[in-house]
Amino acid sequence: MNDRTYFTLKKLHSLSGVVPTAGFLIFHLFENSKSVAGQAAFNETVGSIRAQPYLYFLEIGLIAPILFHALLGIYIAKKASSNVGSYGFRANWMYWLQRATGYLLFFFIGFHLYNTRFAGVASDQMFQYLAAEYAKPAFFVFYLLGILSAAFHMANGLWGFLFAWGIVTGQKSQDMVWKACMGLGLAVALIGVNALLGFSGRGLDWFQHEKTQIIAAPAGAAVK
Repeated sequence: MNDRTYFTLKKLHSLSGVVPTAGFLIFHLFENSKSVAGQAAFNETVGSIRAQPYLYFLEIGLIAPILFHALLGIYIAKKASSNVGSYGFRANWMYWLQRATGYLLFFFIGFHLYNTRFAGVASDQMFQYLAAEYAKPAFFVFYLLGILSAAFHMANGLWGFLFAWGIVTGQKSQDMVWKACMGLGLAVALIGVNALLGFSGRGLDWFQHEKTQIIAAPAGAAVK
């Protein structure tokens, strides 16, 4: 592979990590946050997603770029070298962690896809199924590491995209944008962890403006 082709592939790799991968990650964790509202709300959300028209085409449109990003990322990681052990600069650590989390996410996403999309669980049973899975300590820790890895990988990858495509120039602006990306990664991680805790009833529901309530009819009111 010549240098020009390799350069182009690296550009496409960083782009596919943002569109649609990063966007889908945020949407997916946001939707999973329905777990804090309870079993009925979460299962209703799953049913609504599964009822979308042309769902198979949408899934292919998501899985194809994610798979492209993952396989090309492994190829790039194998060709690259890191001097984090020698220097330990922030950039070198971010470089190493990006690749380490990438390897973990390759297996995590594959397992998660198999464990949910192809497990044959009905929509009205998904919350109960996942709650039972996450109640197992090994599963919980694995998913916790997966969520944290995904949040960091997205945040650092977004920074890499902005830098590689020349959108952010200048040392001061680069430092500010890097901090903003890490802040976004922290927010995404908190959303994901909160969604995970929701399956055990420990998630925070502070951010719901309204909660569904059953209001009793006034005494003596006619029932229609």
